[in-house]
Amino acid sequence: MDAHLQPFRDPLDENLPLVITGGDGCFVIDDTGKSYLDAAAALWCTSLGFSNERLIAAAERQYRSLPYYHSMMGRTSGRSEELAQVLTARLPGDLNHVFFASSGSEAVDSAIKLAHFYQNGRGNKTKKSIIARDGAYHGSGFLSAAATGFAYCHDGFDVPVGQVIRVTRPHFARFARDGESELAFSQRLADEIDAAIQEAGADNVCAMIGEPALGSGGSIPPPAGYWAAVQAVLRKHDVLLIADEIITGFGRTGEWFGSETYGIEPDLMTMAKQLTGSYFPMSAVAVSDRIVGDMNNFAHELGTLGHGFTYSGHPVGAAIALEALAIYEEMNLPAHVAQRSAWLAERLEAVAARPEVFEVRHVGLMVGVELHPIGDPVPDQVGRAGEAVKDAGLERGVIFRNISDTIAMSPPMIIERHEVDFMIDVLEQSLDAVFC
Repeated sequence: MDAHLQPFRDPLDENLPLVITGGDGCFVIDDTGKSYLDAAAALWCTSLGFSNERLIAAAERQYRSLPYYHSMMGRTSGRSEELAQVLTARLPGDLNHVFFASSGSEAVDSAIKLAHFYQNGRGNKTKKSIIARDGAYHGSGFLSAAATGFAYCHDGFDVPVGQVIRVTRPHFARFARDGESELAFSQRLADEIDAAIQEAGADNVCAMIGEPALGSGGSIPPPAGYWAAVQAVLRKHDVLLIADEIITGFGRTGEWFGSETYGIEPDLMTMAKQLTGSYFPMSAVAVSDRIVGDMNNFAHELGTLGHGFTYSGHPVGAAIALEALAIYEEMNLPAHVAQRSAWLAERLEAVAARPEVFEVRHVGLMVGVELHPIGDPVPDQVGRAGEAVKDAGLERGVIFRNISDTIAMSPPMIIERHEVDFMIDVLEQSLDAVFC
């Protein structure tokens, strides 16, 4: 039995895991010496690849000057203070305050806790329920796992799913009615949220959490008009909006933040992954001016904001994040992503035309190629096509991520044209191997 209890894997699976021992640019190397282009940037996260010398040097400098200090009880590190200033200057809207944590799951748990805290401070003590979409991933903590719309994060754990109001995933190609436009579909889903709030009672609904574009739910950009319609409903009922930008933050959708891509004005925003290029486990929750005053006044009444982590605002993570942000600025991040997105769009035209492909979804450097199931579309067949294509890609030197029958690609942002071509060439070869 393995000593290492690995997340999201059957612990009694007799197949050996792929052991990665090295990395260079967009490529990783396993313990046999075989090299793979990582088309998923590991977990949507290694935005600057696996060998960025500037991030490594930033970590070393900080380790030598101050390897650790906390941000609790009136103490903090200079690096975390600097990062807070630089980050809030780049965040959209009035998200002018940040709380640091270590992982995306911690950030989501923290955002929901802060939303509850805010509502309690305003005297809205029954506003507790969280609206979340089916097929959305928000983490595997406690509240974050409850918000996640996948049963595998719930089964056997007794997470508080009763606090979650589940609504439809905004996947137009799958769930639109015959003849329904994207705008009409978006309005119907907003009306569903409206009805759910009214059924629960607006006095009982705290916030809605949503990724600007769904990531682990299948790389699904929202249909036209979706976020405008949803935000109108939330404002009507005094329900907060938490934008989960764990995946979409820092260029993944083409703008600095997915909220900018889709015109979202969140009350809170979660970030992680690309904040440090994943060279250090660090996350953040941004809080808007609109709610921070009431939060702080309530904390003052209680004597403290009683939430935090040992590694909140870790100075090494902050130093790496500052360097990553500087690199993104120098890259002119939106223009840089737009160029690579255009390369992808050009190559994906032929993929979309293939008979085994149900739909190609693409925004920025997020791609979902959804396949028709192999054989009859019954539960035991769903996912087989995606698994087979992923395995064929691995044989040919590319790590794809399959989400059921969707092949997800979110390559490092440093990917070059010849690497995009190699990635899509291998995808087409893998489709040929499985379907032809």
